[in-house]
Amino acid sequence: MSKLGKSIYKKVQKWHKYIGISISIVLVWMSISGILLNHPNLIAGVGVNQNFIPDDYLPQNWNRGGILDAVHIGSDTIFLAGKQGIWKSINKGKSFSSAMNNGFPEEIFYQKTNDLLYLKHENSLFAATFGGVYKLNLLNNKWCYIPTKSSNKEQFVKLLKVKNNLFAVSQSGIYLYNNSTLLPQNLLKDKRTTMNLIQFTFALHSGWLWGTTGRVIYDFVALILIFLSITSLYITFRKKVKIEDKTKRKKRNNRLGFMIKYHTQIGVWTSLILLIIGGTGLFMRPPLLVALVGGKVPLKYIPSSINYNPWYHTIRNALYDKKTDRIVFDTTEGIYEGNSNLESSFTKTDWDVNIFVMGATVFEPLANGHFLIGSFYGLFDYQRGDNFSIDVITNLKTPKYSSLQRPSDYMVMSHFSHPDSTNYITTFQQGLLALNQPKHNSYYAVPHQLIENYRMPLWNYMFELHNGRLFHFFMNKWGILFIPLISLLFIILTISGVYEYGYRKKSKIKKFFKKH
Repeated sequence: MSKLGKSIYKKVQKWHKYIGISISIVLVWMSISGILLNHPNLIAGVGVNQNFIPDDYLPQNWNRGGILDAVHIGSDTIFLAGKQGIWKSINKGKSFSSAMNNGFPEEIFYQKTNDLLYLKHENSLFAATFGGVYKLNLLNNKWCYIPTKSSNKEQFVKLLKVKNNLFAVSQSGIYLYNNSTLLPQNLLKDKRTTMNLIQFTFALHSGWLWGTTGRVIYDFVALILIFLSITSLYITFRKKVKIEDKTKRKKRNNRLGFMIKYHTQIGVWTSLILLIIGGTGLFMRPPLLVALVGGKVPLKYIPSSINYNPWYHTIRNALYDKKTDRIVFDTTEGIYEGNSNLESSFTKTDWDVNIFVMGATVFEPLANGHFLIGSFYGLFDYQRGDNFSIDVITNLKTPKYSSLQRPSDYMVMSHFSHPDSTNYITTFQQGLLALNQPKHNSYYAVPHQLIENYRMPLWNYMFELHNGRLFHFFMNKWGILFIPLISLLFIILTISGVYEYGYRKKSKIKKFFKKH
């Protein structure tokens, strides 16, 4: 070994050791949370007690998506739907109680509801939830699940009344409600040549780029990462006590040898996929997420299982425009619109309105032919064809941003109107806010039942843990750098481990290449 080579080797050895020690516990929780996030159905019914949740995450004034839609029926009855399920008032909003009984999903994850639609002639309320579409018979107060042909639970994002038809829009397609079932419709799309780079990166990070098979492979890799983390701690912190008994000493040495051998070999064998996970993790959160905005990946690099449905996991919101008789989708790839009869392809169109990278949270047509568009950028009044929109909160003209911007102070989650003409929005942080002076009979009291018995779905808890946001309460503004930093250290850890192995085995590697 040359002196320089040996010096570099020793430095790399130290990097691998001390970086491994410093992030091993983080890698264990990342692996466990990653496995659970890949299989929401396994933990859908599990909630986390509020004693284990930072105060910022507790429901206050309908914040954090507590209200995503509101339906007023008659003069007294109000239904509110959101991330904490569906709540009902029979006294004009002065108090609310749970409407999640008599057939509604018992699993807390699937109770999350994106949209409501009231059909007066059926005396029924429809709910688009994370676990499918449900229908409430207002006469007997019983919910029933509206089945699809698929056995898999699907997240629905919007319900659309189109002429005499009811359509349910999921993340991956559109269904027609007919005879108490949801019939999948053939949703045509202009020839797709690329995939959104952000969506591609998230899919590559979790394994769902290859469907169920990919997720299972990534689960196995996560278990390997747990093994690597635990063995690294054992190898470093084992008690170095002299053992007189030869049999016990031999057992200890065999155990240590086993761990060193397989920690090294398995780490090298899986290094490529570990680098993919670490490299994609580097771009999962700001500030490096900005680099992915507007990026495209050619379809030739996308597995055929995803190409089979060009809408797969791309639809974020939808609306029906009566004026033009067209359905419009907000997707991860932009705005698409097409005829309501669904007979022709939906085409991508440019709307000069600002929509945050996470998608439109408000997506509604207005009576004057304009559209109301809300996201974490705020709330905007937009007219098709204009090169600007009007900020509803500030009443200022706002051009379309040329690059990703910071979220607004008012990260809008929903918009709805009270029968007395008071307009409301809910925001991620502040919760329920009135856009004009409320009348004396306008109420939306947060139910005590929600505050006292709140549990966060375990899937959401794991998601916040996995992306590091759960620790912002003590990391403050530096919390945004937590995931990029851990990802960078993980990449260095993986590369240094492979370098160590290659340096020790360089003579064997040279012989191998000479023979071949």
